[in-house]
Amino acid sequence: MNIRLLSALILSVCFLQKSNGAPNVKVCDLESSCKNVTETSAICLFEEETHCIRKFASLCHLLIAGCREHKVLSDYSDVYCLLDTYLCEETPTNERWTIFYGHGKD
Repeated sequence: MNIRLLSALILSVCFLQKSNGAPNVKVCDLESSCKNVTETSAICLFEEETHCIRKFASLCHLLIAGCREHKVLSDYSDVYCLLDTYLCEETPTNERWTIFYGHGKD
């Protein structure tokens, strides 16, 4: 009898979990929704993981990138854009070494 009761309890918990529905999926805006993008609207972000600066067309673009990457991108400024020596390379490897050894994009 205890096994039946335990089985019923487990099944009811499973059904309760299932009835709550799928987990919340965050839908990110499209980049086309960003308005009033000009050369002066550029914003740059310091990437802590790669120690380089990523440039975005606007704050809107930065927020969309954060949403897609499931991160809060908070260390940004238009002043970072002036440090073009530290801009991230397009390839995901050896970004920082490019600064020291001068191997840029081919």
